Formats: sequence, structure tokens, C-alpha cells
Amino acid sequence: MKLSKILMLAALPLALAACSASTKSVSPVKPPQIARPDSALLKACARPADLGTEPLTQEQVEDLWITDREALLACYRRHLALRNFIIDRDNALRGEGGK
Repeated sequence: MKLSKILMLAALPLALAACSASTKSVSPVKPPQIARPDSALLKACARPADLGTEPLTQEQVEDLWITDREALLACYRRHLALRNFIIDRDNALRGEGGK
């Protein structure tokens, strides 16, 4: 008789623990939504101007230099915007407000 009481007392907490798993009191957390950057930010940078094999005049050199500098600045701005996008997105995923 003592053994049956001990077994019953041991089984009661196990039964209560089994019932607690059947309740759904916690809603599952939604996975984070990772925003994709604009495709314009992912565009490859323009290659340097082709100088060819012939000698160039001063005017041609200046025109090619201007073209290369414009392409370099556009590439820099695009990559800076992509960097800022990624920093802002990651801060939002971490729950941080500022940069």
C-alpha cells in the first residue's frame, strides 16, 4: 500500500507536466523579413576607358579622363548607397533605431 501511494504521488507531477505541453500559450515568432536592395545599387561599375594602342592627343586624354572620373564617382555613390542600405537594414533587424 505504501508503494502504491508513492507511485501515485510520483505519477501526478508527470501527468501535470504532460498536460502543460498541450496548451498553446506562446505564439511562434515570425522570421525576420530581409529587404533586398534595389537592383540599381547592385549594378557593376563601368570599366575604365579603352585607350587603344595609338598615341592620344591632349584633348582625347582629357575627354577619357573626364569619362573615367564620372564613372568612378557614379560607382562610388552607388556603393555608398548600398553600404548605407545594408547598415540601415541590419540595424532594423537588430531593433536599433539610429545608425
